[in-house]
Formats: sequence, structure tokens, C-alpha cells
Amino acid sequence: MYSITKIGQLKTNIPIFLGISFLLLLTFIHIFVVYRKHVKKDSLIQVGSQIEINKTQLVIVSSTSTERYVFPLESLTIIKENKKWYFLYFQDKTFIPISKKTEHSLEQINEYFTIFKPIRQIFWKWTVILFSLFTIVGVYYVGSNAINFKGALAWKIFELKTETRVKLENDNFYTTKLSGIIDSVKAKMELEPYLMTNDLEIEFEQDGTITNIYTYIYGFDQNQKLQSGYLIYFDKTKSNKVKIHKQDWNGEGTTVYNPNNDLSIVINMLKWIPVKDEVKPWNEDNNAVLYKGIRDWKNPEGIRFIDEKGKIYIPSKADTETGPTISLYIPGKEDIIIPHRYVFAPFYRGE
Repeated sequence: MYSITKIGQLKTNIPIFLGISFLLLLTFIHIFVVYRKHVKKDSLIQVGSQIEINKTQLVIVSSTSTERYVFPLESLTIIKENKKWYFLYFQDKTFIPISKKTEHSLEQINEYFTIFKPIRQIFWKWTVILFSLFTIVGVYYVGSNAINFKGALAWKIFELKTETRVKLENDNFYTTKLSGIIDSVKAKMELEPYLMTNDLEIEFEQDGTITNIYTYIYGFDQNQKLQSGYLIYFDKTKSNKVKIHKQDWNGEGTTVYNPNNDLSIVINMLKWIPVKDEVKPWNEDNNAVLYKGIRDWKNPEGIRFIDEKGKIYIPSKADTETGPTISLYIPGKEDIIIPHRYVFAPFYRGE
């Protein structure tokens, strides 16, 4: 349990934990069944049963018949007792409970108690004390992993406290674009008036079905002070909902709002880019768009400009192209098929 709460790795540790728990459960069930079986054995525990002990053997005579049970003392391994019973264990794993109500039983086997040094009630008291001690220590360490991000459990609790889940109204990127994703988020929570991102990636299939979303969005108030951060991610193979983790900055973050990098620019660019038509000639099963903020491009290959009205055109030759850039590409094949890079033209600083 400590390993699970400390380092996580549920796929490895959970089966081990469940296996150990199952074995312990089987052990307790076995002990209970054996105990009940022998305690209920009338021929050995009836009041009035006669016990005969000499130097070589133990004989139990039932009070309801003349049947005798003979047990060689040389095979006796240990004697235990509680308030009502003596428990005799033999080498052949025979387990004999003898009631203390049995006539003269205490006097007859008291000598053998001193010889075998049986485990008496003090043993069980120490067992309970040690078990309680280990339990307390275990609870302490498990609890420590649940606070101050000391272990995987703390992170999981943090996720549960800060996580919001949103179902996309439309999971086709060709039609919903980034604006549809943000609208789904806004329907679930209130966002600040100024939003900005330097990290956005959306993967989608050939038919436009969104398979992965990852972005971190900064939220700034009316005074353009950083108030919140939103980690937004989606994995179609794990869930049909977008997960959102909100981080509170409360005006203390170091990230500065840049109007040239406002999220509305990215939203508009993705509205204007004909993504479906652009990826169709590639005929690939998996495609993606990537945004990493304002970037400089010294190589004009694959560069396209988008003006403030959505017009797309290839720029004239220049040394550097700079601006908010969206890349349309095939994951894993960037070196084979040149990505299409769209730069927001009003920001262009080339000569």
C-alpha cells in the first residue's frame, strides 16, 4: 500500500497488493474453519471427558462412549491456551482443543505446560500491540504520501480536487475547430477575459475525428494579471471526455500577457485554415496541428501568411518570418513531408 501511494505504478503494484491480500484472506479463512471444526468436535471437548497423562502419551476418553483417543507425547510440539481452552499441536498437524471445563484437565497437564513453555495470553497481547504499532506506522506513511505532493497519492488527490470533465459537443476537428473546444470548456466553467497559450497540439484522424488534445491556457483578469492556468487534455483511447485541471495563480504568476499572442488569434487562424483540404492530398490516417506561440522562421519553405481577414498567401522571399505560427503536419513524418506553417501576417516583421 505504501508503494502504491508513494510511486503509483498501479498496473504493477495493484495486482501485487491484491494478490497478497487474497493470500492473507485465504489464510484467515483456513484458520477460522480449522478452529471451528475442532472446537465443535464433541468427542474431544465434552464436559466430563476423562484425560489420562503419563510420561509417554495423552489419552482422551469420551464421556458418551468408551472410545479412547491416544496421542504420543513425543509428537507434541506446542501447547497454547486462552481463557476457555487448551490447544495441543502434534507433529502430524493434529490440533486438539481441550476445554478447561474438562474434569481435572488443568491439574493433569499443568506439568507439561512448564516443560513446553506454551504461548500464553501475553503472547497474544504482544501480537495485538505489534500489529497495532505496524498499522499505525503504515497509516502514518500512507497519510504522509497524501499531503504536500510527497507521493503519487497526493497528486491523485490534487487531480480529483482540481479536475473538471467536459464532453465535446462535436468531436470532428474539421467542423468544431478550436473554437468549439473552447466553447465546450466555457459551458462548464468561467474563463478570464484575456486568454493566452504557448502550447497547443490537437491530433485527428483522416475523417476529422479528434484523438488527442493537449494545451495549457493562461487566464488574465481585466487588469491583465495572471489569475489561472488551465491544463486541457484529451485521449480518445482512455476517455470520451476532455479533462481540465485548473491552477490558481491569483496574480502571482510570472507569465506576462502579450496581446500579439492572444488565444483569439489562434482560434481565428484555425477557422481560416482549410485543414480538411490541406491534409487530403497527404492521405494519412493521423494528422495534427501545433501551436508554440510566436516563432521565427529563417527557412521560408512551407510558410504561408494569413492576414487579419483570413486571406492565405505565400510570402515574398525574406530573411526571417516572425509571428504566431500554426503548423499542420503528420506526426512522425515531419522530416519526410514538409509541414504547412501558417504565420499571422499582421505581426510580420520582415523587411
